Amino acid sequence: MWVGTGADIPYVLNKGYDITAIDYSSDMLKQAQEKFKDQNITFTKMDAQQLEFKDKTLDFVIANLILSVVPKPDFTMTEIIRVLKGGGKVLIFDKFLTKNKSMTIGKRLLRPIVRLLGTDIGIEFYKVFKVVQNSCSVLEDKEAMFRGMYRKLIIVKKTNA
Repeated sequence: MWVGTGADIPYVLNKGYDITAIDYSSDMLKQAQEKFKDQNITFTKMDAQQLEFKDKTLDFVIANLILSVVPKPDFTMTEIIRVLKGGGKVLIFDKFLTKNKSMTIGKRLLRPIVRLLGTDIGIEFYKVFKVVQNSCSVLEDKEAMFRGMYRKLIIVKKTNA
């Protein structure tokens, strides 16, 4: 799971999972490690666009607010699916353009400014998903917050992929 400062770790603790928490930022990892130093969690600095896991090694991936902050979300999506076992699932929670709606003029004007702050409010999820659509299926796509700007998606990798 992408860990950031560790805000999501309590949701997966003590559920029988072997947790590997990754982040590109050493500072973020350090904060998360401090919060959960007594837990059996592997913390690793890693680039989401070049995951260091072997192919088909993970059962479940949590990608919380990662696709909107990486320079190439399609690379990250490809990497997530590469390391996922057949039948494995991905939980994605992130900012995407509202499904079946175009970007408003306000968002178009704000997008370059918000990008400078480190996030992209103009990503169309299904354009990103297109790079892996032959090996995966979307099981769930639900609006989560802010009239659909934030969405929760669950993706499953085909068993033969």
